[in-house]
Amino acid sequence: MCGKYNCLTFDKLYGILFINLGDMMKKVIKKIKLKIKSEKGFTMQDLLAGCLILTIFVGTIAGLMTYVYKTNIQTRLMAQMVNYAVEILEDIDKISYEDAQNKNGNYYKDKFSIPTGFNVDLQFSDYGEDLEDVIKIVDLTVSFTFDEEVTEYKIQRLKIKEM
Repeated sequence: MCGKYNCLTFDKLYGILFINLGDMMKKVIKKIKLKIKSEKGFTMQDLLAGCLILTIFVGTIAGLMTYVYKTNIQTRLMAQMVNYAVEILEDIDKISYEDAQNKNGNYYKDKFSIPTGFNVDLQFSDYGEDLEDVIKIVDLTVSFTFDEEVTEYKIQRLKIKEM
C-alpha cells in the first residue's frame, strides 16, 4: 500500500513534530540559561524600580486604611450624636410645658453625661406672637468636631401645652 517514501505513519509524524520541536526547545532553553548565568545579581536600576513600586503600593494602601479608619470613627460619632439628640427630645416630651423654657444644652449634657467633644444647643421659642401661649418650638442642635470638621445634627420639634 505504502511506497518506500510516500507512506506517512504515526511514528514518522511523531518523529517529525515532537523530536524536532524538542530539539528547538532545548536550544532556546540553553540560550536563556546562558543569559541568566551571565547576569550575576541585581543592578541599581532594578533595585530603584522595585523600591519605587513598593513605595507606591504601600503609600496607597496606607492612605486607604487611614481613610477607612477616619470614616469609621466619624460614622460612630454621628450615630452617638443622633442617640444623644433622641434622648434629649424624649426627655423634653416628658417634662411639662412650663418647665420647657428653663432647660438649656448644659443641663442635658450633665444629665445624660454627654462627653465634652459634643456640643448641645437647645432653644425654646414661641410658635407665634399673635397666638395664645400653647405651642413652643424646640430647636435642638447637637454637634461634634472631628479632624477639624464640624458635623451638626439639627432637629426641630413642637412642645404643646396639655390642657
